[in-house]
Amino acid sequence: MSVNIDSQNHRSTEVIFKEHIANTIDCAQMLNQVFFNLTEPEEYVLRVKEIEEKGDKLTEEAFHALELLNYSEYFYLTEQLLKYLDDITDGIYNTARLIDICRPREIENVAYEILSIIILMIESLKIEIAHYPNNNLASINECCKTIKKHEQSADVLYHEWRKKQRRVLVLSLIEENNWTEILGVLEQTTDAAYHSALMLDRIARYKNRQKQVIFTDA
Repeated sequence: MSVNIDSQNHRSTEVIFKEHIANTIDCAQMLNQVFFNLTEPEEYVLRVKEIEEKGDKLTEEAFHALELLNYSEYFYLTEQLLKYLDDITDGIYNTARLIDICRPREIENVAYEILSIIILMIESLKIEIAHYPNNNLASINECCKTIKKHEQSADVLYHEWRKKQRRVLVLSLIEENNWTEILGVLEQTTDAAYHSALMLDRIARYKNRQKQVIFTDA
């Protein structure tokens, strides 16, 4: 599932980002399969790993594409966007790895809920990345607001779950510690998705300023 950078003849970041975000959705959906197969998760954890490694290759390819550009604010912003997109797939894979390490006996429903939120966030990002780097300011602004609400919802879910465990003692101490770590990584992944949206917004604003400068000079 690897990407041969040399054979791509320096694809543009626009093309790479579209493939990257589609790959991220595949990664999240495969994590859902890990949740469905807690007793024997190895096969699905391996698939998540393969998809995450493809994301790493795409990230590397995008960095090579950026090297063809002169350094600028646009270069820096796109570099940051790449890092946050990579953080999403890393977070998904790290969640799968923790499942493999901890081997929880039963799924916590909140894990499904937070993963569903992550998938919604990625799908929102996919819509905007389809228009990168010439995103409409109003559209990307709405995207940021939507994704921020999702991120806040995931944070509340995680907080309420932890509060319930401490007050009601639903799980054994080991199971509680395991799921606290697993859900914590999932919640952090929503942060990466939100920061990806923010970077798209900053890129759109940068491009808009550049157009205004060109118009003024003309």
